[in-house]
Amino acid sequence: MSEIKYNTKHSNDILVYLQDNPGVHLTAQEICRHLNDIGKAVGLTTVYRQIERLVESGLVNKYVMDGSESACYEYIGNDGQGRDKNCFHCKCLECGKLIHLECSEILNLESHILEDHDFVLDMTRTVFYGLCKDCRGKSA
Repeated sequence: MSEIKYNTKHSNDILVYLQDNPGVHLTAQEICRHLNDIGKAVGLTTVYRQIERLVESGLVNKYVMDGSESACYEYIGNDGQGRDKNCFHCKCLECGKLIHLECSEILNLESHILEDHDFVLDMTRTVFYGLCKDCRGKSA
């Protein structure tokens, strides 16, 4: 496991919650709300401070999609490698849900764009916008 400086009870609670939700992108507000809901009183400032330490340790990835929105965090594992290289996401325009997309077909799109359009995508910041399954169902 990567070394976490200043490992605290709150840091461990946050890490456990992220580990229990693999592939889910959570905001600091959602993490704080969850911890408080289960009786682990913690302030939002503490959550931000502890989660940044988890990011620095390499156990958690931080995603900032639109610049003006809250960052999302995802547990990436003990090796610290995570999904940094090819990090595709789908973002719902209706509810704001962020979905991690693992699809080898997108790598073909990356190659096509490079070869046919001489443009290199930043695969750590690639986001597709649209409607998630739940929101499409609501509008049907």
